[in-house]
This record gives sequence, C-alpha cells and structure tokens, in this order.
Amino acid sequence: MAQDTTSGPAGQGTPVQRAADAAAQMEAAGEKVTVSAVRTRAGVSMEAARQGVEQWRNDSRPPQVPVPDAVQRAFATAWAAATADAASRYEADRAAAAELVEAAQAEAVEAGKLVDTEAARADAEAERATTAQERVGELERQLAEQVAKYEKYQQAMNEALEAQRTEVRDAREALAEARGRLSVLEEQAEKYWDNKNGQPEKKTRK
Repeated sequence: MAQDTTSGPAGQGTPVQRAADAAAQMEAAGEKVTVSAVRTRAGVSMEAARQGVEQWRNDSRPPQVPVPDAVQRAFATAWAAATADAASRYEADRAAAAELVEAAQAEAVEAGKLVDTEAARADAEAERATTAQERVGELERQLAEQVAKYEKYQQAMNEALEAQRTEVRDAREALAEARGRLSVLEEQAEKYWDNKNGQPEKKTRK
C-alpha cells in the first residue's frame, strides 16, 4: 500500500494537495485522471487520492453565472400574466358550459313531468326528453374539450419555461467557454511580449 509521505512525485504539501496537484498535472499532460492513477503518481493513500481528485474537480469547475434580477422579474411577470389569462378563460368557459348543462338538465326534468301528466302527448314529450339528454351529452363533451385545451395550454407553458431554463443554462456554459478562451489568449499574449522584449515580466490582469 502507498504511504502518505511529505514529498513525492507530485511535489510538496499535504497528501490531499499532492493528489490534487498530480491530477492537474495529468490533465495538462493529456492523461486520464482516475483515483488509482493519481494515487500511484502522488504516492498517497487511496482516500487521499480520492479527496485530491475531488478537490481538483471543484477547483476546475467554472464559476456559476447568476441570472440578472431584471431578467428573472420580467420572466416571472410574463409567466404570471399568461397563467392568469389562461385560468380566467378556462373558468369563464367552464362556468358557461356548466350553466348550459344545468339548463338542459332542468329542461329534461320538465319534459319528464309533462310525460307523466299528459299521457296523450307522451310520445312527443319523450322525444323532447331524449333531445334534451342529447344536448346534455353534447355540452358535457364540449366541456371536456375545453378542459383538454386548458391542459394542453398548461403543458405548452411548462415546455416554454423549460426552454427558457435551457437557454439560460446554455448561456452560462457559453460564458464559461468564452472566459476560458480569454484566459488562453491572455497567456499567449503574455508569452509573446515576454519573448519579444526578452524579459519574463508578468503582466497583471485588470
């Protein structure tokens, strides 16, 4: 088993720091970074190698780019307005359909009473009752369609929200890549001026 010494192939420092440095060196050399490989290179224990790799990954992770408050507020306002408008239309359509259903049901009941009290017109009143029931069925079908439309609209709004989140996530990743490219260009510029002037002067980044 590898021993945790104060010095090793990866340099001086604690075992965890040596493991983290070894991981960074392996990445710079184009080698695959694994806990086992870091353990061998740094000459540390498996646990120290695991912690070192985790530290290296955390240090290498690009910074999170916060979404501006103005963007969040604008999106929240638009979402609230769209949801309120959809809910208002749904409630209005549902109430109107419910009133029509209630009126049709009342008409069907009245038709039934006429059948009981007027035997001579039983066939005609029965036909009216049947027609009223058909109207009830049609109105119930229309109500179900309105509910389905609302659910579809709600789903579309959820998909739009997810698309916005994806765009924000992509923007963060693009910003991180741009910062990485900027760092590379700055390093190349520093090397160029150092070579041109013949001085290893370090330029500070503003």
